[in-house]
Amino acid sequence: GSPAKQTTWEGGHRVPALAYWPGRVPINVTSTALLSVLDIFPTVVALAGASLPRDRHFDGLDASEVLFGGSKTGHREEEVGGEEEAGRTQGPLVLLHPNSGAAGEYGALQTVRLERYKAFYTTGGAKACDGSIGPEQHHEPPLIFNLEDDIAEGVPLERGSAEYQRTLPKVREVLADILQDIAADNISRADYTQDPSVIPCCNPHQTACRCQTTQQTDFSMSRKIQK
Repeated sequence: GSPAKQTTWEGGHRVPALAYWPGRVPINVTSTALLSVLDIFPTVVALAGASLPRDRHFDGLDASEVLFGGSKTGHREEEVGGEEEAGRTQGPLVLLHPNSGAAGEYGALQTVRLERYKAFYTTGGAKACDGSIGPEQHHEPPLIFNLEDDIAEGVPLERGSAEYQRTLPKVREVLADILQDIAADNISRADYTQDPSVIPCCNPHQTACRCQTTQQTDFSMSRKIQK
Protein backbone atom coordinates (compact mmCIF):
# COMPACT_ATOMS: atom_id res chain seq x y z
CA GLY A 1 0.00 0.00 0.00
CA SER A 2 3.00 2.34 0.21
CA PRO A 3 3.23 5.13 -2.39
CA ALA A 4 6.83 3.98 -2.88
CA LYS A 5 5.44 1.06 -4.89
CA GLN A 6 5.01 3.48 -7.80
CA THR A 7 8.63 4.55 -7.65
CA THR A 8 11.94 2.88 -8.43
CA TRP A 9 13.36 3.26 -4.92
CA GLU A 10 14.36 -0.02 -3.29
CA GLY A 11 11.47 0.31 -0.84
CA GLY A 12 9.12 0.12 -3.79
CA HIS A 13 10.12 -3.22 -5.24
CA ARG A 14 12.83 -4.97 -3.21
CA VAL A 15 11.20 -8.07 -1.76
CA PRO A 16 12.44 -11.43 -0.47
CA ALA A 17 11.55 -14.61 -2.30
CA LEU A 18 10.86 -18.10 -0.99
CA ALA A 19 11.42 -21.26 -3.02
CA TYR A 20 9.96 -24.62 -1.99
CA TRP A 21 10.52 -27.86 -3.87
CA PRO A 22 11.13 -30.90 -1.64
CA GLY A 23 14.11 -32.87 -2.82
CA ARG A 24 15.28 -30.19 -5.26
CA VAL A 25 15.59 -26.86 -3.46
CA PRO A 26 18.01 -27.15 -0.51
CA ILE A 27 16.58 -26.32 2.90
CA ASN A 28 17.80 -23.64 5.33
CA VAL A 29 19.76 -21.83 2.62
CA THR A 30 19.80 -18.07 2.13
CA SER A 31 21.01 -16.52 -1.11
CA THR A 32 21.89 -12.92 -1.91
CA ALA A 33 21.43 -13.49 -5.65
CA LEU A 34 19.70 -10.66 -7.48
CA LEU A 35 16.68 -12.01 -9.35
CA SER A 36 13.64 -10.53 -11.06
CA VAL A 37 10.10 -11.62 -11.90
CA LEU A 38 11.36 -11.53 -15.49
CA ASP A 39 13.32 -14.69 -14.63
CA ILE A 40 10.23 -16.80 -13.96
CA PHE A 41 9.45 -17.47 -17.62
CA PRO A 42 12.97 -18.53 -18.70
CA THR A 43 13.32 -20.66 -15.57
CA VAL A 44 10.03 -22.52 -16.08
CA VAL A 45 10.89 -23.09 -19.74
CA ALA A 46 14.28 -24.55 -18.77
CA LEU A 47 12.79 -26.79 -16.06
CA ALA A 48 10.30 -28.10 -18.60
CA GLY A 49 13.17 -29.09 -20.88
CA ALA A 50 12.09 -26.66 -23.60
CA SER A 51 13.98 -23.87 -25.34
CA LEU A 52 13.25 -20.19 -25.75
CA PRO A 53 12.73 -18.86 -29.28
CA ARG A 54 16.08 -17.88 -30.77
CA ASP A 55 14.77 -15.03 -32.92
CA ARG A 56 14.39 -12.58 -30.03
CA HIS A 57 16.06 -11.60 -26.79
CA PHE A 58 14.66 -12.19 -23.30
CA ASP A 59 15.46 -9.93 -20.36
CA GLY A 60 15.13 -12.70 -17.79
CA LEU A 61 17.55 -15.51 -17.10
CA ASP A 62 17.28 -19.15 -16.09
CA ALA A 63 17.51 -19.05 -12.30
CA SER A 64 17.65 -22.83 -11.85
CA GLU A 65 21.23 -22.80 -10.60
CA VAL A 66 20.30 -20.24 -7.95
CA LEU A 67 17.19 -22.17 -6.85
CA PHE A 68 19.06 -25.47 -6.60
CA GLY A 69 22.01 -24.00 -4.70
CA GLY A 70 24.60 -24.14 -7.48
CA SER A 71 25.01 -20.39 -7.91
CA LYS A 72 24.71 -17.22 -5.87
CA THR A 73 25.33 -14.69 -8.61
CA GLY A 74 21.92 -14.16 -10.28
CA HIS A 75 21.97 -11.02 -12.41
CA ARG A 76 25.72 -10.53 -12.54
CA GLU A 77 26.85 -11.95 -15.83
CA GLU A 78 25.27 -14.10 -18.50
CA GLU A 79 26.41 -16.18 -21.44
CA VAL A 80 25.53 -14.71 -24.82
CA GLY A 81 25.51 -16.05 -28.34
CA GLY A 82 24.84 -19.49 -29.76
CA GLU A 83 26.58 -22.77 -29.18
CA GLU A 84 29.62 -21.60 -31.10
CA GLU A 85 29.98 -18.75 -28.66
CA ALA A 86 29.14 -20.60 -25.47
CA GLY A 87 31.19 -19.41 -22.53
CA ARG A 88 31.63 -15.87 -23.76
CA THR A 89 30.17 -13.43 -21.28
CA GLN A 90 28.93 -9.92 -21.68
CA GLY A 91 29.92 -8.84 -18.18
CA PRO A 92 27.56 -7.37 -15.59
CA LEU A 93 23.93 -7.73 -16.50
CA VAL A 94 21.72 -4.68 -16.27
CA LEU A 95 18.29 -4.36 -14.72
CA LEU A 96 16.15 -1.51 -16.01
CA HIS A 97 13.46 -0.07 -13.75
CA PRO A 98 10.59 1.60 -15.65
CA ASN A 99 8.17 4.17 -14.35
CA SER A 100 5.03 2.56 -12.94
CA GLY A 101 2.89 5.55 -12.13
CA ALA A 102 5.24 8.12 -10.61
CA ALA A 103 7.24 10.84 -12.40
CA GLY A 104 7.74 10.73 -16.14
CA GLU A 105 6.00 8.78 -18.86
CA TYR A 106 4.41 5.50 -17.80
CA GLY A 107 6.73 2.64 -18.70
CA ALA A 108 9.66 4.90 -19.55
CA LEU A 109 13.12 4.23 -18.17
CA GLN A 110 13.82 5.82 -14.80
CA THR A 111 16.57 3.83 -13.18
CA VAL A 112 19.45 1.52 -14.08
CA ARG A 113 20.76 -1.17 -11.72
CA LEU A 114 24.35 -2.20 -12.44
CA GLU A 115 25.64 -4.68 -9.86
CA ARG A 116 25.93 -2.78 -6.57
CA TYR A 117 25.16 0.57 -8.16
CA LYS A 118 21.83 2.13 -8.97
CA ALA A 119 21.51 5.23 -11.13
CA PHE A 120 18.39 7.44 -11.04
CA TYR A 121 17.52 9.62 -14.03
CA THR A 122 14.07 10.56 -12.69
CA THR A 123 12.67 10.75 -9.16
CA GLY A 124 9.51 12.02 -7.49
CA GLY A 125 5.98 12.28 -8.80
CA ALA A 126 4.41 9.61 -6.59
CA LYS A 127 1.15 10.25 -4.80
CA ALA A 128 1.48 10.09 -1.03
CA CYS A 129 -1.11 8.64 1.34
CA ASP A 130 -2.51 12.12 2.00
CA GLY A 131 -3.06 12.69 -1.72
CA SER A 132 -0.17 15.08 -2.21
CA ILE A 133 2.28 14.51 -5.07
CA GLY A 134 6.02 14.96 -4.70
CA PRO A 135 7.89 17.17 -7.17
CA GLU A 136 9.13 15.50 -10.34
CA GLN A 137 12.90 15.78 -10.75
CA HIS A 138 15.15 14.79 -13.65
CA HIS A 139 18.83 14.10 -13.12
CA GLU A 140 21.52 14.40 -15.77
CA PRO A 141 24.05 13.24 -14.82
CA PRO A 142 22.08 10.71 -12.76
CA LEU A 143 22.02 10.20 -9.02
CA ILE A 144 24.07 7.09 -8.25
CA PHE A 145 23.84 5.07 -5.04
CA ASN A 146 26.08 2.26 -3.80
CA LEU A 147 23.45 -0.16 -2.47
CA GLU A 148 25.96 -2.26 -0.56
CA ASP A 149 26.91 0.76 1.53
CA ASP A 150 23.59 2.61 1.44
CA ILE A 151 20.64 0.26 1.00
CA ALA A 152 18.27 3.03 2.15
CA GLU A 153 19.41 5.20 -0.79
CA GLY A 154 19.81 8.09 1.57
CA VAL A 155 22.98 9.73 0.25
CA PRO A 156 23.99 9.57 -3.45
CA LEU A 157 27.65 9.41 -4.42
CA GLU A 158 29.33 12.76 -4.77
CA ARG A 159 29.51 13.58 -8.48
CA GLY A 160 33.11 14.64 -8.09
CA SER A 161 34.20 11.49 -6.25
CA ALA A 162 36.43 8.87 -7.85
CA GLU A 163 33.77 6.18 -7.30
CA TYR A 164 31.14 8.21 -9.16
CA GLN A 165 33.50 9.02 -12.00
CA ARG A 166 34.39 5.32 -12.37
CA THR A 167 30.77 4.21 -12.34
CA LEU A 168 29.10 6.82 -14.56
CA PRO A 169 30.75 5.76 -17.86
CA LYS A 170 29.80 2.12 -17.19
CA VAL A 171 26.19 3.09 -16.49
CA ARG A 172 25.98 5.13 -19.67
CA GLU A 173 27.59 2.38 -21.73
CA VAL A 174 25.29 -0.42 -20.59
CA LEU A 175 22.26 1.88 -20.86
CA ALA A 176 23.09 2.73 -24.48
CA ASP A 177 23.68 -0.95 -25.25
CA ILE A 178 20.41 -2.16 -23.77
CA LEU A 179 18.36 0.58 -25.45
CA GLN A 180 19.93 -0.35 -28.76
CA ASP A 181 19.18 -4.00 -28.07
CA ILE A 182 15.53 -3.18 -27.38
CA ALA A 183 15.23 -1.05 -30.52
CA ALA A 184 16.74 -3.76 -32.75
CA ASP A 185 15.02 -6.77 -31.18
CA ASN A 186 12.22 -8.79 -32.73
CA ILE A 187 9.22 -7.79 -30.64
CA SER A 188 5.55 -8.64 -30.84
CA ARG A 189 2.35 -7.36 -29.31
CA ALA A 190 -0.74 -9.32 -28.35
CA ASP A 191 -4.26 -7.91 -28.21
CA TYR A 192 -6.13 -9.86 -25.57
CA THR A 193 -9.26 -7.71 -25.73
CA GLN A 194 -10.77 -10.13 -28.25
CA ASP A 195 -9.84 -13.27 -26.34
CA PRO A 196 -12.91 -14.58 -24.45
CA SER A 197 -10.71 -16.34 -21.89
CA VAL A 198 -9.24 -13.06 -20.61
CA ILE A 199 -12.14 -10.65 -21.03
CA PRO A 200 -13.29 -9.33 -17.60
CA CYS A 201 -16.23 -11.36 -16.39
CA CYS A 202 -18.68 -11.44 -13.54
CA ASN A 203 -19.37 -14.99 -12.43
CA PRO A 204 -19.11 -15.92 -8.74
CA HIS A 205 -18.84 -19.59 -9.69
CA GLN A 206 -15.60 -19.02 -11.66
CA THR A 207 -12.35 -18.60 -9.76
CA ALA A 208 -10.93 -16.07 -12.24
CA CYS A 209 -14.02 -13.83 -12.17
CA ARG A 210 -14.50 -11.08 -9.64
CA CYS A 211 -17.47 -8.73 -9.61
CA GLN A 212 -19.51 -6.42 -7.46
CA THR A 213 -23.17 -7.44 -7.31
CA THR A 214 -25.93 -4.93 -6.75
CA GLN A 215 -27.89 -7.31 -4.58
CA GLN A 216 -26.26 -9.18 -1.77
CA THR A 217 -27.97 -11.69 0.48
CA ASP A 218 -27.98 -10.82 4.13
CA PHE A 219 -27.41 -14.27 5.62
CA SER A 220 -27.81 -12.92 9.15
CA MET A 221 -31.46 -12.11 8.38
CA SER A 222 -32.18 -15.31 6.48
CA ARG A 223 -31.29 -17.64 9.30
CA LYS A 224 -34.13 -19.07 11.35
CA ILE A 225 -34.06 -17.65 14.85
CA GLN A 226 -34.52 -20.18 17.57
CA LYS A 227 -35.99 -19.03 20.88
